[in-house]
Amino acid sequence: MPKTSKSPKLKNTFMQNNVDANKVAQILKDVALQYILPRFQNLQAGDIQTKSHANDFVTIADIETEEALCKILPATFPGSLVIGEEGVSSGKVTTSALSDPTQMIFVVDPVDGTFNFKNGNPQFAVMMSLVIGGETKMGWIYDVMNDTHYITEKGKGTTKNGQKVAIRAPRSVEDENAVGYMESRYFPKEMQDFLAAKGVQRFKSLHCAAHEYLNIASGHADFAIFSHMKPWDHLAGVLMVQEAGGIVTKFDGSPYKITDEHGGIVVATHADVMNQVQEHFIRPVRNIMAAIKTHKPE
Repeated sequence: MPKTSKSPKLKNTFMQNNVDANKVAQILKDVALQYILPRFQNLQAGDIQTKSHANDFVTIADIETEEALCKILPATFPGSLVIGEEGVSSGKVTTSALSDPTQMIFVVDPVDGTFNFKNGNPQFAVMMSLVIGGETKMGWIYDVMNDTHYITEKGKGTTKNGQKVAIRAPRSVEDENAVGYMESRYFPKEMQDFLAAKGVQRFKSLHCAAHEYLNIASGHADFAIFSHMKPWDHLAGVLMVQEAGGIVTKFDGSPYKITDEHGGIVVATHADVMNQVQEHFIRPVRNIMAAIKTHKPE
């Protein structure tokens, strides 16, 4: 008989069924109450810094929340690793463990929507996913200001405070009531120019991927287009939308993988909405950029 390959054995002493999703949600709430909520609309001089560019902010709330989770999670779930946005940004850790199928990893965005948080806008959240065996198995988004927990588990759906949520019925992107999100300033100039000519200014970013994913998963929005692809911004949200009945691909139509950091993400409620987004926004720009690249002088 032919030999069968065995799945790599996890290095960790805990498996997915040892992770109580509600217990993790409570950890996120406790940490948010201690380190985030007291700082909302109360940041002091020196509490805000910039990272990669002038509009890439980090606050004392981001740093202290992540530091707390880096202590609490491995202590609660021995053998687990934590990859956090601020740890990667500071060079203390890398995302390389995501490529190791033997690891159990919590991927953390301590304050998703830092731009909003620092400006006193309540649209921010704590975002976290659990990666086991190279797959996103669970995800949590805690909407701090509304004290609302969104939890997803692969194969078990997405819930809001314990109640199942689902995406809305298909609605054309040309419908004047359609709701979509895109942050065009992060796109290539050719894409910005094309989108401006298409008159899509009504599709604005919330400056918080967590809330954009939540709105799609819970039936309040139709699609989103993301050009930045850091895992802490997307792993939990992608699983939430998929488990609520939505669809996610990269710009080229290929599946999104946890190690992807290039190629753009399209999130939609249904396959026909995905096709419309691709047809109206993505494919024309890819064609324009391919033509520019073809005709670019050597």
